[in-house]
Amino acid sequence: MLGNKPMNEGAAKLVVGLTGGIASGKSTALQKLHVLGWSVVSADSLVSETLASDGAVLKKIKQRWGDAVFLTCGSVDKAAVSRLVFAKKLERRWLEDLLHPIVRSKWISFVQSCPSPKCMVEIPLLFEKNLQHHFTHTISMFASQSTVLNRLALRGLSPEDSRARIAAQLPSLEKAALADFVLWGDGSPEHLLAQIKELPI
Repeated sequence: MLGNKPMNEGAAKLVVGLTGGIASGKSTALQKLHVLGWSVVSADSLVSETLASDGAVLKKIKQRWGDAVFLTCGSVDKAAVSRLVFAKKLERRWLEDLLHPIVRSKWISFVQSCPSPKCMVEIPLLFEKNLQHHFTHTISMFASQSTVLNRLALRGLSPEDSRARIAAQLPSLEKAALADFVLWGDGSPEHLLAQIKELPI
């Protein structure tokens, strides 16, 4: 949406928002959609890009948290930042206020310049940030808590850290209720692909 106008208004372009809880299968779904011909972009990838290249952002982070969240090579220590922001809600909000306007500008630019008639934007906090009105449709991934916790453990997170990250987002059931379509993320990649192919979009 630009002002009060949807990004796809007046154009034969399908703009879909993909969301879901942490470790619910969003990245796998995005990969499958890309294989099926969608132009895709991930907000998480845009965050990483911003943290790697935006000097003004890095300066503000260093002013806020000092060298403790930087590696010796000068790059942001994303693991240290994650531990900090998921432990302190105020710090998480500060980082979101810093990054989200920049990231939003980037994915809006991606959609506007996208040559494909089918554009998919993966945004973990789509509903939390009330972004659904930017999209023709929304899709939410859903996975059981046991699956989510197992996946996070494989990423090296402790049960305590995993639950803190889950709690920082809108409950997955609420996201599913808000979305136009829901994909089940517990099964195999092949099962997920079969569900995607059945989407009426």
